[in-house]
Amino acid sequence: MSNEVAQESSRSGIIVAAAITVVALSFFAVLLRLISRLAIIRRSSLDDLFIIVAWLIALAMSISICLGTHYGLGKHDQYIHLDWRGALNRLQYIFSVLYNPALMATKTSILIFYLTLTSATRRFFRLATITILVVVNVAGCVLTVLNIIQCLPINAAFQYPQPSGAKCISILNLSLASAPVNIITDLAILFLPLPIFTCLSIPRKQKITLVFIFATGIFVTVVDVVRIAYLQQASQMGLHWGNLKDTQDNNMVDQNFFWYTSQAHMWSIVEVNIGITCACIPTLKPVVSWAACHLPLRGWLRTPRQEPLSTSRQQFEMQGLGSAMEWLEDTTFDGRSNGHTDNRTESQAEYLPQSLQSDIDTAAAQSQGTGYFDFVGSANLKSIIDLSTKESIRPLIIINTLCFIIGFAEGNLWDLTCKFRVLSEMTQLEIRVTYALYYWGYFVAPVTFGWVVLRKYSFKATIIMGLCIYSCGILIFWPSAVLGSLPAFMISNLIVGTGIATLEMGMNPFVALCGRPEFPEARLNFSYFVRGLGGTIAQFVVRQPFFGSLGDPRTLVITQWVYLGLAVLCIASMLVFYYLPLPDATDEDLANHSSGWGSVGNSKIGPFSVTYVALALGITTQLCYKPVESSIGIIEIAYMNSLTRAGAQACFTGGRLVAAITMVFLKHRHVLAFCQFAGLAAAIAAFRADRKSIVVDTMLVQFFISPIYPTTMGICLRGLGSRIKPASVLIIAASSSAAIVISVLGILLDRGTCRRAWLLMIGLLIPMIVFPLYLNLAPAARKQVDPVQHKQPQVSR
Repeated sequence: MSNEVAQESSRSGIIVAAAITVVALSFFAVLLRLISRLAIIRRSSLDDLFIIVAWLIALAMSISICLGTHYGLGKHDQYIHLDWRGALNRLQYIFSVLYNPALMATKTSILIFYLTLTSATRRFFRLATITILVVVNVAGCVLTVLNIIQCLPINAAFQYPQPSGAKCISILNLSLASAPVNIITDLAILFLPLPIFTCLSIPRKQKITLVFIFATGIFVTVVDVVRIAYLQQASQMGLHWGNLKDTQDNNMVDQNFFWYTSQAHMWSIVEVNIGITCACIPTLKPVVSWAACHLPLRGWLRTPRQEPLSTSRQQFEMQGLGSAMEWLEDTTFDGRSNGHTDNRTESQAEYLPQSLQSDIDTAAAQSQGTGYFDFVGSANLKSIIDLSTKESIRPLIIINTLCFIIGFAEGNLWDLTCKFRVLSEMTQLEIRVTYALYYWGYFVAPVTFGWVVLRKYSFKATIIMGLCIYSCGILIFWPSAVLGSLPAFMISNLIVGTGIATLEMGMNPFVALCGRPEFPEARLNFSYFVRGLGGTIAQFVVRQPFFGSLGDPRTLVITQWVYLGLAVLCIASMLVFYYLPLPDATDEDLANHSSGWGSVGNSKIGPFSVTYVALALGITTQLCYKPVESSIGIIEIAYMNSLTRAGAQACFTGGRLVAAITMVFLKHRHVLAFCQFAGLAAAIAAFRADRKSIVVDTMLVQFFISPIYPTTMGICLRGLGSRIKPASVLIIAASSSAAIVISVLGILLDRGTCRRAWLLMIGLLIPMIVFPLYLNLAPAARKQVDPVQHKQPQVSR
């Protein structure tokens, strides 16, 4: 009777069946690939070797898991004999060590295959592929080493009972911590070739077929997410969960460890083997072509309008894009299914892959020549400053939708910071370092890659780059939540800050330039309002359902799915944004245009150009503004609860909406002057207020100072012509000053009062008054920044 109960409560049968099925599937995929390459084409490459290595490692993994079921994997502890424990631990150890090398070999094979798809003309694609290849192998090697030395001494990982004094990290935590790397590289490999294929000048049917074949990799990501779900379930169902910083216990000593983790192991086997199968699919066209002509079922592949495929060895051996592009030959060459006639001869049809190679190279040359970052005919789009009011509505809607998504993610990240601070028992110094690292991202992005991308490519390329970095920063939350790792949490904040800074470098000048030249400041304020609205909604609506109580450490793991959803949302936005035909402006357009964005002339104040004086004062204002904004955030954490913090965020957001509306009727320099003087007065009131009224005064300060940043950005860009892009980079870089001021502010708060902190902010607000005074009192400055009379845009000759 006990044996029957053990059988009913065992998952061994399901695990073995799943392992055998997926291993057989991947075996046949690899076998057909080798037949295609070695027997038909008679040409192999390095990617074939890596896929063979990946399959051999996957086979070893599957054998270890199947043997593990014999010794108790998938059973409760009461049904596992003590004599089996040693063998079971050894098999578990082998499996955990082999998992990352299997993924690494599979992804390396795919990426080497990508490098054969295009010639050197597509330099960006090749550089991105090589970068991902390096990331995959470096991360895979690091994770493999961590799994090898999961216990010190190493042999403690597979001994039972575990030797006294051995120190081990949690296998479950380590697996969950590696999840962001797997998901990021999976998505990168999935999306990387799609722009190449979608820009080809081929019939739509063939293009869809090719994209579908390469998009089968999405199944690997889906399986990976399912695996992570079971890992998370195993980490919560009766297993060890102490202090978040405690990683000195091995989960294998926990009760029913091999029962709870068995499903995660099974899905790991499925993930690896499905990945190998998907990696082989693009190489199978020669086998399919041979089967279409030599097997009795070839009639199924004919239609009255189709001719059979040519399968001459000369065709298979020709140079070009390789077997992946041979999928595009389709089963017809007359083109009638696409509504047009193709007059190519049969001999010309045999060289179709070479023509496709030419299409890719030609598309690459055209995209490099236009200076735009589109594959949707951007060369035919108007310059952004040539758009009429009606034509500018659509691009602005797209950008503002993106602003809402970013703000929504920021609102969730803010709540996460508060939760992590409580659960990990962060000190005040650690909190300040975390915020400082976020603002250091505003320095890292402009001075490294941000300026290069903005100047060499476009606003669109910069925004896409920012979304990519931002998504990676969100996903890196997983290791910090699972491991309770403060360094990982700080790194994620730095990456998120870098992503936000990159996004602002692309979006701010785009919004300022897109539309009537009278209202760039109003448009920027409205865009920042939409972004703040997303953050406010996140704090009011999403916080309680998803984040729950601050006292439960398990909710940090649960919120992984919130952040996975946010990352996927940002990645989906990036993909959609890539294909949208957004306008741009070259430096020549900006320099020669006469609608208010070109140079206003040689007006000077003393020996300096009036435009550069305004830019210098604007940068000085931003140097002071961001520290004030970030300092108020630190004070909110110290003196406000979650509800009043959300109210302060709403005031901050509402101030920008009011400013945007007001600027339609009043001059923006007047609005800027009022906001700065009112903000200074509110800060003085907060300095003198008691603890009860300081909350209201803080909200007033946020309401009045909120329009300063976007308004200053819009004013500084006027009259700079071709120097608009470098000016926007400098303004963004100035925001990094908050990283320094936060440290000083923290020292003041440590002394038990916020009066000195407010005194510091007052000292920062006073120099900011110089800018609006200059704009309102200097005639040359007024001429530069006052709204021009709207007229149809025209380019001066």
